[in-house]
Amino acid sequence: MNAVEEGDTNPEAQIPDLFSRYVQVFFSPDDLFQGLRPRPYWVGAVLLGAGLAAAGVMLLPPDIMLETLREQSLAVGQPLPPGFEDLVGVFRYIAGAATFVFWPLGLAMYAGVVTVIFAFLLGHEGTYKQYLAVVAHAQLVTATAGVLVAPLRIAMEDAQVLISLGSFAPFLEPGYLLRFLSLVDLFGIWAWLLVGLGAARIARKKSWAVGCVFVLMIPVVTAAVGALFTG
Repeated sequence: MNAVEEGDTNPEAQIPDLFSRYVQVFFSPDDLFQGLRPRPYWVGAVLLGAGLAAAGVMLLPPDIMLETLREQSLAVGQPLPPGFEDLVGVFRYIAGAATFVFWPLGLAMYAGVVTVIFAFLLGHEGTYKQYLAVVAHAQLVTATAGVLVAPLRIAMEDAQVLISLGSFAPFLEPGYLLRFLSLVDLFGIWAWLLVGLGAARIARKKSWAVGCVFVLMIPVVTAAVGALFTG
């Protein structure tokens, strides 16, 4: 009988409500992930994360979002389409709705990658549903960060500002290294470390160092590739 079935047959196994799990992500993640092993609830965490991520986007003034899009378009030699600026009034709602829709899709993709790493490459015990529950809860950190960093983005008039490794390296000359470090989001690193911890607890492993090394490759490789296209 697998871990999920064992949890389902134990009436004493109760998982905290969504708000309590949200608090546990930040203050007692080990207990959270051990509780998710027998009962891998993920729907509430996915919807909460999507809502927080959308809120972080919608807190930004439309003109800041528009200016960021304009700079991105010019950087790749593609000006914004004619009439696009006329949508600035509703752009906040469009961006928020798009974020709410694509957040679950991103989590599903990441959970698939985590499943491949741990269940297939490392041979750990765990199902896709369990890893999805871990990823959905861990990424609440990055969703919350979007709300917390919004005032900084407004102050700097840049919708893409991150609290990253690059924030602590102002002494570096502009170039690939600085772009790479600027894309390594510290909240993202925190979230992926939690994924490594959660995967270890799903597999009943005491040590989670090896798992963290593997999952940290995801944000690092993403930043490395992104830095190639932001020069």
